[in-house]
Amino acid sequence: MEKAIMKDPFFLSQVSEEATKEDLYLVQDLQDTLRAHQDSCVGMAANMIGVRKRVIIIQFGLMPLVLFNPVL
Repeated sequence: MEKAIMKDPFFLSQVSEEATKEDLYLVQDLQDTLRAHQDSCVGMAANMIGVRKRVIIIQFGLMPLVLFNPVL
């Protein structure tokens, strides 16, 4: 389901929690939201849709790449 983009600086500055198997539903929400905003973004994190979990999605060519608990 497409979600609204979170713009609250206080919420976005909070530390996200580790993602678990129960957070797999986030993949569809992130894909739908990224697709809806594909003209202005190539990736987003779960906190951008209001969920404080360590999940990101990146449009990588034709396929989106979803990362759970990425370490940079």
